[in-house]
Amino acid sequence: MRGSCRLRFGRCRAFSRCLAQKDEAQRGGLLDCMPMVPRFLVLVCLLAVLPASVAQTRPAQYAVRQEAIRRRGNEALMRERARSKADLCSTARSGGNAAIGACLIAEGKTTEQDYANYVLAMGALLRFGASDHAQPPAGSSPKQIPFDAAEKVWRVYREQSCQSVATQWAGGDQAPVASANCRLTLTWNHMNELADFYSDLWH
Repeated sequence: MRGSCRLRFGRCRAFSRCLAQKDEAQRGGLLDCMPMVPRFLVLVCLLAVLPASVAQTRPAQYAVRQEAIRRRGNEALMRERARSKADLCSTARSGGNAAIGACLIAEGKTTEQDYANYVLAMGALLRFGASDHAQPPAGSSPKQIPFDAAEKVWRVYREQSCQSVATQWAGGDQAPVASANCRLTLTWNHMNELADFYSDLWH
């Protein structure tokens, strides 16, 4: 009985090596390797081979996904670092505070989208470590992590801080300018802070 088991195991190993040597693009690899084992052992051997194959494939898949996430996050950060050094609303100055305020609000929407993409990428990278690569079921929301709560609190802080700054010019046309400029400045600063605090995520 033991000899029979060893024989079957040996044939399964040969079957596994045969499959591994077949090019992924080569169709019929399974059929080519089937003569190496009796028909009744094919299913047994496949059940033994597939888990190892999946285990080898998953790390590569995760690495590709992580790299794509890092790329999206870095692109958002680099765009906003460049925008923070540009004079975004120089052409609006001739229109007074109303035009400058409208311009800053419009630019703020672009920055907000980049911030959202950056935070989304960072949260995804953090979840890779927190969940050991586990993915949520299709249609479900990602598992909440402390980073999500921290960003929610920060957004409240930003809103209240910029409302406070604008009260210096309450009732005047400078208030919208101050509020919009505050949101841009705090968001740029915060993205840079996140880049420093979580620098290991991007390597």
